[in-house]
Amino acid sequence: MLTRAEAIAQVSLFVDAQSYPQLSTTEIGSILDSYSRFTTWTASTTYAVGDRVVPTTPNGRVYECRVAGTTATTEPEWAEYPGGQCKGWSVLDGTSDPVLVWVDMGPANIERYDVRTATRQAWFIKASRCASDIDAKEGTSDVKLSQLKAHCIEMAERYRPVVFA
Repeated sequence: MLTRAEAIAQVSLFVDAQSYPQLSTTEIGSILDSYSRFTTWTASTTYAVGDRVVPTTPNGRVYECRVAGTTATTEPEWAEYPGGQCKGWSVLDGTSDPVLVWVDMGPANIERYDVRTATRQAWFIKASRCASDIDAKEGTSDVKLSQLKAHCIEMAERYRPVVFA
């Protein structure tokens, strides 16, 4: 699995972050964080239905919150069954009323970060920066920002989600 730093490096490469209009690694990190598929379980934290976590000591499984609540101060014992056949089993956590419920969603065989969607969003941000520069520099004959904006939008479309019918 890609680390956060490796995912940032991939998005930076895919979006050509150092060419105009530039995106900093901090900006790319923020974009990437918004496209995280799961986080690591954290003590005394409120989770909403649909949030996904992996244990602090990875066991190869992803758990989804089915009943919202606040986690306990100590991590629950994540169900581990022979052969990893525990998909759909629930784990109770926390002291909230009702008690937070995690459901095993299966193997954590996907990347934590959705690099493709983050790259698409980064290209749209670059396009929006070109658009604001076009407005600020309108009338300057040597500025080809409208072409650059069109290029950024074209690049974003290359990272459109793949849909199978």
